[in-house]
Amino acid sequence: MASDKPATRADNGAGASETATRSPTRAKRATYVEVSSSIEDEIRSGVYPPGSRLPPQRQLATELGINVSTVSRAYRELQLRGLVIGSKRRGSLVTGGAMPSVEPARAVNNAAVDLTVNRPATGEFLNCLARTLAELPRDPRYPSLQEYQPPQGPLWARAAGAKWMAAPGFTPEPDHVVVTSGAQHGLYAVLNSLIGTDGVILADQLTYYGLKALAPVFQFEIVGVPSDRDGLLTDEVDRLCRRTRVKAIFTVPNLQNPTVTTMSLERRMALVDVARRHGVTIIEDDVYGPLVSQRLPAIASLCPELTFHIAATSKILAPGLRLGYLLSPPDSSALCAEAVRTTAWMPAPMSMLIASIWIEDGTARHIMNAQLAEIRARHDLARELLPQELLESDPACMFVWLRLPPPWRADDFAANAKARGVIVMPSSAFAVDRSEIEHGVRINLACASSRDQLVSALRLLAGTLKDRPRALFGTI
Repeated sequence: MASDKPATRADNGAGASETATRSPTRAKRATYVEVSSSIEDEIRSGVYPPGSRLPPQRQLATELGINVSTVSRAYRELQLRGLVIGSKRRGSLVTGGAMPSVEPARAVNNAAVDLTVNRPATGEFLNCLARTLAELPRDPRYPSLQEYQPPQGPLWARAAGAKWMAAPGFTPEPDHVVVTSGAQHGLYAVLNSLIGTDGVILADQLTYYGLKALAPVFQFEIVGVPSDRDGLLTDEVDRLCRRTRVKAIFTVPNLQNPTVTTMSLERRMALVDVARRHGVTIIEDDVYGPLVSQRLPAIASLCPELTFHIAATSKILAPGLRLGYLLSPPDSSALCAEAVRTTAWMPAPMSMLIASIWIEDGTARHIMNAQLAEIRARHDLARELLPQELLESDPACMFVWLRLPPPWRADDFAANAKARGVIVMPSSAFAVDRSEIEHGVRINLACASSRDQLVSALRLLAGTLKDRPRALFGTI
């Protein structure tokens, strides 16, 4: 096994004349790309073997005669390439010498660029997974992978879930956490605990279509509530609660899907006040919450007795790690665990262990940071190529919302864009009822296989905006 001590020139047997990044004359004119490429060459050639550490950033900057910020950017670039993983305790550890950088799997579709699915923007998940799978047998929990697990998940998995959901002022109790097979499974478990034919569910007029998919399963009606830039209009929520029997209020408070709205603190508090006055359950779908740098208080922290809080790894890390975490009011945990048992018997043990290890040792945060770096770069492209006055976006969000000017209707624009080679989701896909809705399309920036492909797709969408609606099909 490779030595764990810092990799230095003496450790690796490389003299100053043999190492491009150590040459004083070369260093003075090196950019962060040149530095990262030189270090990558050293990793690939075995100068830095797997498990060794790169020199501390300040030490390397002094040795090369460049700014520490330049070295920091070079190290981040190596992380994005899957060659290095950062650790606060152990520094920058080399992984890439043992495994090649792996690109995320993409659906092959030569006819069009599909910008409709939330996929990872980088292959960092696969790079970390390859390393973790090799190390997994050394984890003391590894033998339990062949055994049945409690339907709510073992305590260590629930504790990891509580840590994943935690935010300033919000520290969930593991005893009230149920591990599920993704956020949709968690939503199923919540609705199962609210089973009954009476009552409607309130949601944004444009809402997560996974909720719409469960409506015929549990035979409930969704009633759309108007929203503004602060979130659901609570006066309208209050009016509906007084006029009809409301089973629950469903909301995505952070980076709402599809409009990218983040609910303000004042609106969250007003929503809690309405729910308490009418005794109505709140379903807080917070799958995008960890992406937000300055998080507002979770609704579950403001109203724990009425709120089901849903989190997941799929959107932030990768769909392949199919795991969700559901925090329920204390008296509802058993019913949610029962829903897991009746639908899947238990959460997948392998996913639970991998996610728990990653949350515990910081790998999950590392993957998320790699995704965020790429998402921000793609977000900048969207703001450059699409009309900013029509765009709702957030640098942390993997999709943007494009409002359509007249005479465009959402379905017509989506059909015309598809004819040009780009698939996007129109607002009708998110509409909960027949109310009048805003005409817009959701564009998933992380969906494209590369930035170049994304640029081509965005240019086609911008060209479609400037065109007029065209009838693509028809008979006489």
